[in-house]
Amino acid sequence: MEILINFIKDIYPLSNEDFQKLLSISSVVPYKSGDHLCKLGNVNEKVFFILNGVTRTYMKESSDSQEINKSISCSGSMATSLKSAIDKSPAKIACQCLTDCLIVEVKEDDLTKFRQESVEFSEFMYRALEIEYTKLEGALIDVLSKDATERYLILRKRIKNIDQLIPQYHIASHLGITPIQLSRIRKKLLTE
Repeated sequence: MEILINFIKDIYPLSNEDFQKLLSISSVVPYKSGDHLCKLGNVNEKVFFILNGVTRTYMKESSDSQEINKSISCSGSMATSLKSAIDKSPAKIACQCLTDCLIVEVKEDDLTKFRQESVEFSEFMYRALEIEYTKLEGALIDVLSKDATERYLILRKRIKNIDQLIPQYHIASHLGITPIQLSRIRKKLLTE
């Protein structure tokens, strides 16, 4: 739970009372590799925080198209289809565990109610959303301005041992390349 405490402190320290309230509306749930936190087409009702493990968010352009990884997240990160949770609409982005995971789950409705009751927690949520938005903007800038090798090196720096944790095709999909292209990049990096 220390990883959650540090996550909160880094964003906006909560009073012990508000932290305990947050814990009271949260559940810690173990998931197996391959389990979905939220599925495509289902209404997602929760926000997830990864205590341990690696997840991916992905989408499909159509029911018969290939999955496209949007993000790969690890311990200390949020993971969810937030639009689905807020809008109560079918999720267009799914979230799946790529390793066994330990996840903190909170119903979005409970977070909203708590945010309305606590000015302090409202400020925390505002700052957390700012951070998530800037991460998303940074990822978009990386996709538009960096080549696959640079994005791969960023991913390896962010998630230690990523190559040993998850299948290569997930990494390739996240980078927007084929597994063969990823293999070439890895081979080239080994010779440098």
